[in-house]
Amino acid sequence: MESRNDRLLRYWIGLLVFLTFEAAAVASAADSTTKLFYGGFAFAGNAGGVEENYPISSVVNEANGGRFFETQSRDFFRKNIDQFRTVSLSFDLARPHDTPLVLALALSDEKVLREELGEFHKLVIQLGFELLILDFETMEVVSSRPIRIELIDAGTKEFSNKEIASREQAMVEGADSQLFAALRTKLGGVRVGGKNQANLQIRTVSIGEKALPFLPEAYRKDPKTYAQGVAQQFGSLLTSQAGLAMLPYSKDGLNSKMALRFSDASVLQFKIPSPSFAIDLEVKGFKKVLNKSTDAESLWLYGAFLNVRVYEPEFNVVFYDAPAKYGVSKIVPISQKTIDEFPVVSEAMTGAFLTAIDQMQKNQTTNEKVLKKCQL
Repeated sequence: MESRNDRLLRYWIGLLVFLTFEAAAVASAADSTTKLFYGGFAFAGNAGGVEENYPISSVVNEANGGRFFETQSRDFFRKNIDQFRTVSLSFDLARPHDTPLVLALALSDEKVLREELGEFHKLVIQLGFELLILDFETMEVVSSRPIRIELIDAGTKEFSNKEIASREQAMVEGADSQLFAALRTKLGGVRVGGKNQANLQIRTVSIGEKALPFLPEAYRKDPKTYAQGVAQQFGSLLTSQAGLAMLPYSKDGLNSKMALRFSDASVLQFKIPSPSFAIDLEVKGFKKVLNKSTDAESLWLYGAFLNVRVYEPEFNVVFYDAPAKYGVSKIVPISQKTIDEFPVVSEAMTGAFLTAIDQMQKNQTTNEKVLKKCQL
């Protein structure tokens, strides 16, 4: 019969073996995480064009000592470092033998739209960001996760530049701001794929004539500015829904370089590699139909119409080419003479984006041959 001392000895040996295996498993998991170095905040674009491309953001930055965005970014990542699941983020200086991979946050788009609607003045601020992984050895963009935030305000007086700057600062200041609330949801999905990781890029965005009448004047005059917002929003929804490795959208479609000006005033050029797969987005247009009307109000239906083409760009092999549409309703009092239609069609467009992404995931060819290959 086994003695009490033998049972205790067997117990402690078993516990020691368990703890040894547990420690090995934890060490193995730690070793399998990819190390990234924090690279800072950057403005996308050449140094000379920062004030022109980001006039309000530049004012906000300079009014706070020239490092407002960098300070906010660094503070956020330090406080949320435990949110990363498959990468480890370091704030130390990289040594020669360390990984060349760097995590950076970049502002890539700023739009300020002002419109007069009857007795009211409307303000829309749209900011586009990219959460980037950069390879400092090859000077290439490894992947990008687009983020887009928006603020809509209205008042009886025209908004001054100082008021606009104050509102933009509130959008990005502090852990609970729009920017960092949106960014926090992305951290768990930050991954680095292997050498054979396929990637996806939104290659072109076209805006149809039937969309222009519903857009603010600034977008009607320069549809390319609206196109960038479309690409960023679709890309943000696609990465959230499918967890894909994506490359940044390029405004001119031909530029394969991404210039970044960091907070230390250094300007670096990173190559955007050729994507494994590409997407062409066509915003075909918007449409509104009067559904019913009474003496007090009218019910309007607004529809957004989109076409999505997914293909392999080198040999132009098409995997998916299909339309998507979505409708929303808006009740308008008879007494209201002016209708702000842009938020309504934007809501419809978001619905069309989600419909298209759902169709792409359900399409066996697209899902098996493209999306799964690009998943991180």
